[in-house]
Amino acid sequence: MNIKYKTLFLVSLLSVLLSGCLLSSESQNAVAITNEFWQAVQDKNMDKAKELSTWESAKYLKFIESDKLKAQRFETGEVKVLEQSAEVATILYGGNTGDVRIPVRTVLVRVDNDWRVDVQKTMGSMVSGAMGAVVNELNSFMQDSLKGVDQALSQGIGELGKSLDQGLKSLQKELREQQQKNTPPDEPNGAI
Repeated sequence: MNIKYKTLFLVSLLSVLLSGCLLSSESQNAVAITNEFWQAVQDKNMDKAKELSTWESAKYLKFIESDKLKAQRFETGEVKVLEQSAEVATILYGGNTGDVRIPVRTVLVRVDNDWRVDVQKTMGSMVSGAMGAVVNELNSFMQDSLKGVDQALSQGIGELGKSLDQGLKSLQKELREQQQKNTPPDEPNGAI
């Protein structure tokens, strides 16, 4: 009986290890296809990108191909593999200098036991990622602008305070001068 449990334990352990290797292999394949796809996009090799895409979603490549995206470089990260689909966390670095980060979920589906990029779903995640990047850029811009506005406002208030103070002094001086002009000269003490 003891041998039976040991054998069952070893078989279970072996199956867990094998499934881990398979899963790791699937993850590696998904990342490899993702890297090939984004490299093809970066190189503007749309024929290669089309080969790595699903047939139904290849028509969406025209949106990625445009110069508006200008992916200077990319990075891949965490992988989530299911039976028929996978998602690879991807960061695209766009803009003229490659400093605008656009987080994307590269979505892959299994086609004839191979991974293919679903460009339509990937574009959907890109839109939300791009919106997040735009919001972050606007936030940064607003913070910088507010610092400038705050400084300018502070200087403006200081200058306004000085101007009001000078105006008040000038008004007081004019009132004193006016009061002195309107005051009749002193009458002699013996006047009737």
